[in-house]
Amino acid sequence: MKSRASFTIESDVLARLDSIVDNIYYKSKSEAVEDILRKFFERQHTAIILCGGDFTIQGTDTYRPLVKLGDLTLIERTISNLRANNFRNVFISGRTDLLKRIFPVIKNGEGYGIDVKYLDDNNLKGSAKALERVSKYVGSTTLFLPGDAIFDIDLKDMIKYHVSNNSQASIAISVSGSSPELVTDKLVLKGNKVFSYERLKSPFLSKLVPTTLLVFEREVYKYIPPGDMEWDIRQDMLPLMAKEGNLYGYTYNGFWLRIKTKQDIERAKKLVK
Repeated sequence: MKSRASFTIESDVLARLDSIVDNIYYKSKSEAVEDILRKFFERQHTAIILCGGDFTIQGTDTYRPLVKLGDLTLIERTISNLRANNFRNVFISGRTDLLKRIFPVIKNGEGYGIDVKYLDDNNLKGSAKALERVSKYVGSTTLFLPGDAIFDIDLKDMIKYHVSNNSQASIAISVSGSSPELVTDKLVLKGNKVFSYERLKSPFLSKLVPTTLLVFEREVYKYIPPGDMEWDIRQDMLPLMAKEGNLYGYTYNGFWLRIKTKQDIERAKKLVK
């Protein structure tokens, strides 16, 4: 549905607008303005925050995104981080009961200068299906991250890296500088490309710590089969993408912590300080 709007602009800008109304591509100034604005909004980075499944701190009824780290909750820190890195469109996907608790804290994002939308995933099967559900809302480059993590990844640099490689998807990989860490995701990294990715049942020690922070393009949706079926990003999507040579690794020296236990909360408080 079209709506009428009136506004004033500088004469030189209006002259440039008139110059592109050629009766072929644009037949009117209104049509030109609408298309220019639409393309501008599509270029604003989009982020999807996943808060699906059992998202409480182990042994408690406290939701992970609402854990207090200093003066702010974890979800507030995540939203502020995204805003500082030019993300204007944010989707939070999770169970209805959790979304009802997050909304009073973040609301529609207006206080952060971003637009926040909420999508329940009550009946979805796996993280990839949550990703699929927002496909109609996203444009091109999109960030995917969990709602229970703190990190010191330079998001602007990661996106620049992702674009420079003309990559369909890039995964952030923390490089442990001191001692190996226990991980369950095994990958083979050659140069900047991930050649294989495998989710193991038992943890093992590694200096390469794959995160669940991804930058991707719309092409990745072809790795999500349609229909009501279980499909996970780490278990199903990433191995397929690596096998076909469409997954790049963004390595960085910094921390990555998923907050799932009381011990993780204490570690996170120290990292925040």
